[in-house]
Amino acid sequence: MSLIIKNDNLLKDIKVIENEKFFDERGFFSKIFHKEIKKNLKINIDEIFYSVNKKGVIRGIHYQKKDKQLGKIVGCLDGEILDFFIDLRKDSETYGKFSSEIINSKNNISIFLPEGFGHGFSVLSKSATVIYLQSGDYDPKHEGGINPLSIDFDWNVDDPILSERDSNHPRFNLNNQEFKL
Repeated sequence: MSLIIKNDNLLKDIKVIENEKFFDERGFFSKIFHKEIKKNLKINIDEIFYSVNKKGVIRGIHYQKKDKQLGKIVGCLDGEILDFFIDLRKDSETYGKFSSEIINSKNNISIFLPEGFGHGFSVLSKSATVIYLQSGDYDPKHEGGINPLSIDFDWNVDDPILSERDSNHPRFNLNNQEFKL
């Protein structure tokens, strides 16, 4: 199985993983994680989650704080999302910069986010099933968030649906020490 990993056009540490699909009369088969990915990205997967989301949902922007930061691989098993990532590493030359990528069940890509990035997505299709593979264990005591509507970014949804928690996260400000990981 071949593996193509390319850099994001703005944030060099974000990797776009192009997964192969194999089709036959039954449908298709695709690996989303294997030892080549683990070796190339230097990530150990400790937890795997998935979420099923309605059109217009915005999840995030979430991150884990300093001692509990997580690396992540995000994919979309069904539907289509606009995946968003922001560099929160305080010493990074791209601190506060963000980028995005459309992920869907047709393009079959995954996004690798190293530690120190905030992550969110919006659902563009009727529904979307999103899978997250992450290093380390999610710890709610070390969770942080940014109100996604405080970022000057087009989430490409008309009537955003946010959780109360995500709506109540602080607005992003480059000078806020809470956002410097």
